[in-house]
Amino acid sequence: MNIALILAGGVDSRFQMSVPKQFVNVYNRPIIVYTLEAFQKHNDIDAIMVSCLDGWQEMVRAYAKQFNISKLKWVVSGGKDGQASARNGIKALKNECRDDDVVILHDSIRPFVSEELITDSLKVCRMHGMGVAAVRTMDTIMRTQDGKVGTESISRYAIVRIQTPQAYRMDKLWDVHEKAMERGIVGEVDTNSVISKLGEPVYFSKGSDLNMKINTVEDVEMFKALYKMQKDSKKQKDNK
Repeated sequence: MNIALILAGGVDSRFQMSVPKQFVNVYNRPIIVYTLEAFQKHNDIDAIMVSCLDGWQEMVRAYAKQFNISKLKWVVSGGKDGQASARNGIKALKNECRDDDVVILHDSIRPFVSEELITDSLKVCRMHGMGVAAVRTMDTIMRTQDGKVGTESISRYAIVRIQTPQAYRMDKLWDVHEKAMERGIVGEVDTNSVISKLGEPVYFSKGSDLNMKINTVEDVEMFKALYKMQKDSKKQKDNK
């Protein structure tokens, strides 16, 4: 069984809108719904769980009914960071899954996740026990302490940008989060960061520059523009 665990537990105080960014409406549907629809449509995803910001759980269930997200099976409370939100979901899934089931973690605010990225994450996971979406960076990278002054240039060929989806075998996922608790590793943004802190390798699957993460109001506007562009392009192809 392949289960999508959608992480929607965060609140960003820098995001200057009246609702959390995962629930902002774009063309009459919240951003999280676009994300849920991607996993709903994927043939290899059997069920969906949302690790959700407290106070919004019933809203997620209502959205699932409204937009026909029939694969949504569970909604649990999120945590104060990505690691905690993932752990809450994993704990809830522990008695629902076999060791060889796959849990595919994904940010609710990455609504452009494609079928190809989900498929490749699952494929790499079957080979290595995990498949973490990553992309090469084309920009020059510098180390800085304050964001104002650079102190060291880092080769872009030694750097990748980590995204979601991130697929893991259930037994691997449980083991990683248990070890993290035992060793006092907390407050990490995502599971691959926990794995690297444990000194273990992270296996990469395909990422994409289009797999954007919505962090700012400007990102919302960019998502609107890209979505409209894709929709118009599809309409033109269908009319030919």
